[in-house]
Amino acid sequence: MTTPRSAEHLMTTMRMIGRAVRLLFSRQEPERAQALAIELAASTSSFGSLDDPVRAWEPALQTDRGLGRARRLQRLTHSPVWHSDHMGSHSGGAPGNSAADYLFTAVMNLAHQIPLTDELHIFRLWYVATRAVNPPDNALRLFGDLRDLPAHQQLAAGARMLFTLESGLAPRGTPRARLSTPHAVALPLRK
Repeated sequence: MTTPRSAEHLMTTMRMIGRAVRLLFSRQEPERAQALAIELAASTSSFGSLDDPVRAWEPALQTDRGLGRARRLQRLTHSPVWHSDHMGSHSGGAPGNSAADYLFTAVMNLAHQIPLTDELHIFRLWYVATRAVNPPDNALRLFGDLRDLPAHQQLAAGARMLFTLESGLAPRGTPRARLSTPHAVALPLRK
């Protein structure tokens, strides 16, 4: 049985994930972004109560082959192995997983606990635009097809979109009221 999380704890966690996303997109300190992402994936893994947390994802994300690493990582962080001494302090994490994979896991852990901020929605859409075999329409409208771009250009696209959000401009191709997601509460973008 999981312990209930206070709204304040969830909001603090969401802010920390937002900081990690900005750090990832900035490309300034990749090692720090990786360590923070691993820590956030581990700390949010106790937020869910499902045996298989991937079942809470939208059906298209559950079955998209391009998101296989994210599904494996989501399941790993919820397994007893992740929380045992075998994983140590999570310093290395699972081999081959990037900071973005861990942050996506943390976002998906948080998504069913509290409405996500626009910043985390942008990251979530960016992640599927860079990895999904069949990116959803809302990700393609926002970012275009990022899958074949080099990693630095993918990160730059995410950074540009966060800058657009922070400057108060509605991202191109999105409704002014909210980035589309089934679990969101409509919050207006800043003016």
